[in-house]
Amino acid sequence: MSEHEPTVPPPLDTLPSTASPGLSRATLHSSVSNLLPGDRVAIGAAVHEIQNVLTSVLGWVELAQSDRSEALLDRALPIVHRGVARAGALVASLVDPVASFGVRDERFDLGAVVATVRDLLDARCAAAQVTLRATLPAEPVEAQGDPERVEQVLTNLIINASHAIQSARQRGAEAGTIELSVQPAGGRVAVVVRDDGVGIDPSTRARIFDPYFTTRPAEAPLTAAVRGLGLAVSRALSEAMGAQLDVDASPGRGAAMVLSLRRPRSDSEMVLPLSVQGTEARLRPGVRVLVIDDDPAIRELLEVALSLRGARVMVTTEVDDARRLLARGEVDVALVDETLGENASGGSFLLEMALIAPRVGRVLMTGAPSVDHVPSAARGIVVRKPFLLDDVVRSLAVALQER
Repeated sequence: MSEHEPTVPPPLDTLPSTASPGLSRATLHSSVSNLLPGDRVAIGAAVHEIQNVLTSVLGWVELAQSDRSEALLDRALPIVHRGVARAGALVASLVDPVASFGVRDERFDLGAVVATVRDLLDARCAAAQVTLRATLPAEPVEAQGDPERVEQVLTNLIINASHAIQSARQRGAEAGTIELSVQPAGGRVAVVVRDDGVGIDPSTRARIFDPYFTTRPAEAPLTAAVRGLGLAVSRALSEAMGAQLDVDASPGRGAAMVLSLRRPRSDSEMVLPLSVQGTEARLRPGVRVLVIDDDPAIRELLEVALSLRGARVMVTTEVDDARRLLARGEVDVALVDETLGENASGGSFLLEMALIAPRVGRVLMTGAPSVDHVPSAARGIVVRKPFLLDDVVRSLAVALQER
């Protein structure tokens, strides 16, 4: 993270008139206008492909509505399903750089992963005259998640820390140390990556996890860091594991990136986690799920889908209704949309839930490319739109495990 301001191409003159409910026009404009010129070509190609997919989907839906024969429905439904999944994947590739990645969910020794990362990057840091130190626990510290993805996240964080140190030196400061440590974090376990580099100013801090946002100079070699994908990928990978990635930094005072992971549960307590591919998504029979969303189509979809999976589902658009259900102890896990109309915020309500109902699982639905604007204490587990129903079920399962 250098002192250079990001290179921003001229803003686009036109934008779609409608955006995802979780992605405001201003946010969409900000994200698109910060793309490198080559990425605009990628967006154009993706939009063209999405339009083709939607043409096919709408055509088959129109045929099914007019004919309604069982034979035509049997033919149309798989095509519509594949088309919508394809369009969702294309959208996700633009707003979520990790959309196509899979993660495992297993018990592993976090200290051993940190030691591996230190050994892998020690020579690279030394070549940049950066000292990489690790304070490792004497005994194994078990965490739950994907050790390979944790290694990937930590690698990104250390490379970013090295860039921050180089920036501090360019300003005449003495800097050159990155420290790794494994620490308890409430009911979780965390890895802290701390550097003595240039720090992060407040305006940059609000955007560092946005896809394609970068403070690296335009003349730097074109890498993931320059494209602004390193931290965006790291945040998305963390969320996919049910982990959290946050930053503690001030200008000129260095920065600490904190990756907090779930602790393992006993085999009898384990539930199917988020984003584990090739496994059946299921919920405990009778689990009480509260859905809060101002979109009637999504409310109806989730009510039907979760009920078919054995859950007791309550739906509402009103935060006051949700408060009453929570006060009566009638909710095991809440699935809350980030945008709840003009006068309510899903993030604010989840933060309230963390205080008044800490034993209730929390899942935040969003269509935004980043959730850094939502306080980490409020997020719970994040599921991104457009989503598959199985992803929603897995996110609820992880949130229940976190209770």
